[in-house]
Parts: sequence; structure tokens; C-alpha cells
Amino acid sequence: MSSRDSFIERIETIRSASNDAYLVDRILTDTEHNARARLLRNGLMVVAFTSLEDFIRARTKDLLDFISRTVIPFPKLPQGLKEAATMGAMKAARDRAQMAKSAGDDHLALLQEAASQIASTAGGSLQISRFSLGYSGSNVSSAEISGILTALNVQDAWNEISIIARRCGAGSMPLKPAYDQAMRLRHEAAHKPDANIQPLDLQEFCSQALAIALGFDIVASRAAKLIRDGDQDILLGKIKVSQNCTIRFLDAETRGYVERREHAGRAVKVTKEEDAALVAAVANATRAGEPLVRRDLSSLPVQWLITDGT
Repeated sequence: MSSRDSFIERIETIRSASNDAYLVDRILTDTEHNARARLLRNGLMVVAFTSLEDFIRARTKDLLDFISRTVIPFPKLPQGLKEAATMGAMKAARDRAQMAKSAGDDHLALLQEAASQIASTAGGSLQISRFSLGYSGSNVSSAEISGILTALNVQDAWNEISIIARRCGAGSMPLKPAYDQAMRLRHEAAHKPDANIQPLDLQEFCSQALAIALGFDIVASRAAKLIRDGDQDILLGKIKVSQNCTIRFLDAETRGYVERREHAGRAVKVTKEEDAALVAAVANATRAGEPLVRRDLSSLPVQWLITDGT
């Protein structure tokens, strides 16, 4: 299972669990049930936020591996990416090695792997370390997410994420404040004995997490492809990545599954059978180099596919 599919499955499971009677408070005098429900809700908030962090890191690693296969010489890559692949990777690898040592894991192997990857930036077969981006702290902050995209020469990173999410039907609110609030709730749930996450908090974050992951994935993947292909506009930081993406949708409707391109007046195809519709949409999106977003009967995104080769 890909990191994307795993993330979506975890988030949808948490969303479903948030409606379970075991997580809903009863009358005030039922203290035993309410204490148990509160503990379960707090735990799910930590798991939900960690799931998003894990996805961001996993997808960033995939994209760094993808960029590593470029024919563009390392000195011509964006300055932020070069700094991340050298100084950033060295610092993060050292910090992770300290954590591994404290946990009794093989910290030397971790350092040796990172060192060989950092050395590859000087010549030979390039392999950008996974520690280059996304590992500056124990958690992935909103600043860290912005830093990942900035290193890929994406300007105004969080606005780009929000724009893509909005175009996919995932809401119109700015996503950076939502992420920061979710991180505060996560820390409270993990560390404050009196934290009391509510089912609505979980449900709202699941929707926000899906929107953030979708926006980040589409923007970061397109930026990585352009860098790998040596696109001069992105290498010089002269491109707005969201404007470089046309999104293809597969919408569930009462008449069947409707494939349409963003901004197009007419549907590409309407298919009654879901599997056949998906196969056709994937093939068309791949040929066109467009991300494919599946939406439900409410026109909310539920799944997506990247066709940039990343």
C-alpha cells in the first residue's frame, strides 16, 4: 500500500471511529464511561495528526528519491534544495542518530547511510537523503511544511496548498491556521491530563488533514517533476506551481461516474460502472500528465492519484 493510500485509510478509519458510541460522552454521572471516552478521543487525535506528519515525510522522501534521478547537475538545483541536501541533512541525521542511540537502535548505520548520501552531492550517482527535508524537529510544524515546498522553489507555500485544496472542493478556509490549531490540540491530547478532544474536533481535523495532504501532494509532486526535468522557470523560481496544474476529476453522481477536466464545460465521459470509470480516468490523466481526484456525491475529495511519475 502506498503512503497515500495508507494515509487515506487511516484518516477515514479515524473519522468513522469518531462517531462510535464508545467515544461519545454520556450523562455527567457516568464518570467511568466519560473518562474512557475522553482518553480514546485524545489518543485518536494524536494518531490522526501523526498520520498526516507521516504522510508528509513519506511523500517528501519519495519526491527526493525522484529528484535524485535527474540529469541536472547538483550545482544547478534550487539553492534551498542544495542547502537541505547538505547542511540540513547533516544536522537532522545527527539529531535522529542521537534519538536512535537513546532508543538502543543502530545509530551508526543511520549516520553512515546519511553521510554517503550527503557525499553523493559532490559527484557520481546522486541520492538526496530523506533527512534533508521534514526532519528538523520531532514534529512536522507548519513552518516545516512551508520549508519543504520552499526548498522545491514553491513560492507562498501554504497559499498554494490552500488554492489546490479549494479547487478540488475541499473547502475555502486557509489551511495553515487549521494545521497550527490541530498541532496545538495534538500536543494537549498527548501531554495535558485534562485535555478533552471532542468528536467534532476529530471529524473537522480529518477533513482538514485530507485537504492539506491533497494540496501538499499535488503541489510538491508537480514541483519535483519540473525540477527533475530541468524546467528553467522553476529552477529560477519564476513559476507559480498551482497555475501549472490542471486537475482531472472523477465524480460520483446519480447518473454514474463522471470524468471531467478542470474548467471544462462538458464531461469527458460518463460511466455506470465504477471500476471501468476509474481505469479510463487513470489512463486519460496519465496521458495528459494531470493529477486525478476522486470526489463523492457531495463533491468532496476522497482519493487522489499523482501522474507526474513521482
